[in-house]
Amino acid sequence: MGKENHEMWYELTKCYVTDMDHGNFGKIGKHCNFGYGATMNPQNIYMDDYSRIQNHLNFISYKGKLIVKKYAAVGAGCTIIPGDHVPTVGVPQYLAGHLHINDVDGKIVIGEDAWVGAGTILLSHCSIGRGAVVAAGAVVSKQVPPYAVVAGVPAKIIATRFTIDQILQHESKLYPVEERMSLTELEEVFNEYFSGKKSIGKSEMSEEDRMRLEKEKCELGMLTY
Repeated sequence: MGKENHEMWYELTKCYVTDMDHGNFGKIGKHCNFGYGATMNPQNIYMDDYSRIQNHLNFISYKGKLIVKKYAAVGAGCTIIPGDHVPTVGVPQYLAGHLHINDVDGKIVIGEDAWVGAGTILLSHCSIGRGAVVAAGAVVSKQVPPYAVVAGVPAKIIATRFTIDQILQHESKLYPVEERMSLTELEEVFNEYFSGKKSIGKSEMSEEDRMRLEKEKCELGMLTY
């Protein structure tokens, strides 16, 4: 490959290869982690403080955005597609993904402290609510409410991450007062989405684990409330 062709190939592919300088991202907050082996447009990825994307992200989008809020984590091997191709007369499918004619570009938001399990597929128009858990291998095409646990193809609510009392306790440790969900908000969410659903979380931890947690928070400069 000649020098000119090599330079052209580099310009075409540099936005889709991992291990990028963080300066190429739309936003990278403090203490963010981004894994290797990704396919992506880094300029369309926005990561808040203390967020994590593990290895082999497949971010398929031309102009759509991925927003990962603080404390959230995305597992290995996830595919995230924030846009749609619209079938257009005269445009062969072979060229549709290259020319982006009539594409609909959106954004996918992964809320604070949410966990998206390995191999999950997030499709356009979905969003993951604060504190929600998406089981490995799920396919999500709708909004996931705060603190829901969803699984399956398509993803459905199977449980809650915590009880209301546990959420209030959890948020008091993670967020300043003005950012916390209120009891009224939580009751509305539980009444609408979680009737009869079990909670999978627990409040207890060993003293050893508590000390390790506090040490890690201190080293990272995470505020304690």
